[in-house]
Amino acid sequence: MKWVAEKRHLIALLLIAAALRPSVTSIPPQVDSIRESLGLSLTAFGFLTSIPVICFGIAAPIGISLYFRRRSTDTVIGALLIALVLGTLLRPLLGSAVLFAGTFLASVAVAGLNILVPVVFKREFGPQLTRLLPFYTVVLATFATLGAFLSIPISNHTTKDWKGGTIVWALLPILAFLSWLPMMKRQRNLNASAKLVVAKTDWKSLFSDRVSWHVTGLMMVQSTLFYSTVAWLPKTFIDWGFTATSAGAMLAFATAVSIPFSLLVPFVFGQGIDQRKPMMLVTTASLIGLLGMAFGHSAATWVWVFMLGIGQSSLPTLLIIIVLRARSVEEAGPLSAMAQGLGYLVASLGPIIVGVISRSSGGWRAAYIYLAFVCIVGLRMGYLAGKPRATETSLQK
Repeated sequence: MKWVAEKRHLIALLLIAAALRPSVTSIPPQVDSIRESLGLSLTAFGFLTSIPVICFGIAAPIGISLYFRRRSTDTVIGALLIALVLGTLLRPLLGSAVLFAGTFLASVAVAGLNILVPVVFKREFGPQLTRLLPFYTVVLATFATLGAFLSIPISNHTTKDWKGGTIVWALLPILAFLSWLPMMKRQRNLNASAKLVVAKTDWKSLFSDRVSWHVTGLMMVQSTLFYSTVAWLPKTFIDWGFTATSAGAMLAFATAVSIPFSLLVPFVFGQGIDQRKPMMLVTTASLIGLLGMAFGHSAATWVWVFMLGIGQSSLPTLLIIIVLRARSVEEAGPLSAMAQGLGYLVASLGPIIVGVISRSSGGWRAAYIYLAFVCIVGLRMGYLAGKPRATETSLQK
């Protein structure tokens, strides 16, 4: 009954994917309510939205550290899910300090899961990785959309403030943890080869490799674009006269667009080891959307948000590129930690810089021009990272 065990493992992994993003996307649509309730400045709120990205960077190597290499990967995942539950439950309870602390705890947990879950996909499903991993990102994007779209309605129908639409998302990591318990029991009976990383990581070789830096640069750009958009797109539309609910719906629409494209782009354009075409496609879509937001938002707002949504579908291609550009199975985890760690640290500056540019310029045009420039850099990084190594002959390398 191996296929039954694989099915259960896949379902558990997809439930984890569902739990990873609502804690991030449920906050920005409620910007005005949170600021009014807690007395946060726009700069402080910008820092709040940057905490997840900062933690994603700092805590990215957690899953490949020496401490966790000596322990069951599935047990570590279970512990991180518990931390995510606690962080999500804490945030609305006792004022701004606890909001920031809970966001930090939840974000550290998500950072570790960001690294561990895709590599567990590789461990469990091997050659099926490129077929199954896009479904992981689709579930992730779907619940990111729900977090943005439902946070205000849930708050309005429960606590009448921002708290109800935040705390409700603790249910997802609870369900994920319950589904993961059998996997934790299963791995206790496995030997050390089931752990995430067995061999010592050759960091010198990794950091001296040009292709690894291309992958990391691509992660920097795509994460900057994504988190800057998540943080400020609702506020942009509020300043343009939209209601808070409508502004949240625009962010949800962008994320919803990314869902089908997260499947279509890898399946139609991303077969094989050359990933330049899909990455250039989604990055060009982002560029069109950002320029439209800067110069023509009043004429075709939904078109520009639609293009930004296509740009957000880059995650499955990014994860596939990390796996493909790793020179061995053992290097997949460390390369993922390098790309996500440094990439998210740089991306954490994105929402802060965009907020400063908007405040200094008195509007949003200059901010979106800045993001368009970042996107142009991303076109170059996407071409270089998507290009196969000369030594690549199969997916396993």
